[in-house]
Amino acid sequence: MIDFFKRLFSKEPAYLPLESGFHSYHSPKDDPEPYRLHLRIEPNGEGVLIVNASSVLHLNQTAAEFAYYLIKGKQDDEITRLVSERFSAPTETIAADVALFRQQLHSLIQKTDQEPIANFGFEPHTQIQDISAPYRLDCCLTVTSEVPGEPLPQAGGLETQAWKKMIQKAFDAGIPHLIFWGGEPTLRPDLPEILVHCEELGLVTGLVSRGSQLKDENYVRTLIESGLDHLYVPYQPGDDALLSALRVILPLDLYTCVGLLIQPDTDAQSEAAGLIELGVNAFTLIPLSADAAPAAARAEQTVLEHGLPIINDLPLPLDLRAALPELSFAPPPSLEAEFITLELAPDGELRTLPVFNKRLGNLLTDSWREIWTRRYQA
Repeated sequence: MIDFFKRLFSKEPAYLPLESGFHSYHSPKDDPEPYRLHLRIEPNGEGVLIVNASSVLHLNQTAAEFAYYLIKGKQDDEITRLVSERFSAPTETIAADVALFRQQLHSLIQKTDQEPIANFGFEPHTQIQDISAPYRLDCCLTVTSEVPGEPLPQAGGLETQAWKKMIQKAFDAGIPHLIFWGGEPTLRPDLPEILVHCEELGLVTGLVSRGSQLKDENYVRTLIESGLDHLYVPYQPGDDALLSALRVILPLDLYTCVGLLIQPDTDAQSEAAGLIELGVNAFTLIPLSADAAPAAARAEQTVLEHGLPIINDLPLPLDLRAALPELSFAPPPSLEAEFITLELAPDGELRTLPVFNKRLGNLLTDSWREIWTRRYQA
């Protein structure tokens, strides 16, 4: 297995790549295990594969070709022949790799509670210099937040159809993954409708929320049935209402990451262990001051000992971002990587993460071509 991944997903000498573009596959309606695949091939031949609108896989050139020919309906023996000829590789080796690729893909299709970015051997894109579009779009649905003890406000911002138009543009551009955040996005009554639209297109969707509606199991199930794939819940120890909501959410088929907010005196190890016992899938550890770093380190040790991932690139709610500007964002490893994730404001303005402070245009009114060509002019 290790040798397989080394061959299939490590960097290799470049061969003439397949033509870049966006390709889709829907299994027949009578398939006992229906599934959907969306493949974006980059100009350099690497790819991004969306599986069942729930997981994003990053593929190198060889793996992207496996996925491309599979989407085109090729059988394993024909994929083996085509890839073997193109890469001048031994037929037996390629045949084994193709069979294992299909097996791993089948396992992913069957798996529930699936992590949104699957990396079982797949190498994430971090150094690409000519990506055709971002890999993720963080959509701020509203700046409105809930205030404890007060009636729920109506969330303002663009209307549903405007958001659907922008989401369609994102899909057409090849952006595979959208995260909805705010403010409090669950204040928008059209959130399920927006999620349904994303699901119909085949996009992976996430939600950042601490909303009171999360304690309503029927509401959470509605979000899941509408197509929500993963949830990020920033959690302050001692917030009994949110802890009760997590007890409702975690038994459901929804990949859930908890952002554990840590004070210097937080018993972060115990807090992390308790959340793990409830069934949390992943963590973000958020020290609220420099003095809280030791407590965060102890929590990290507990999380890693239990084999759970720590995710550090999810958007924080606006109030937390304002309180922790220096902790909210980590610069990417290369200049080009600042465009891997973009933010979409409630008025349609598209920009890089705030640490870069580049405005690229308005997704509602500008064409994607206009927006994307501005990325090195901003």
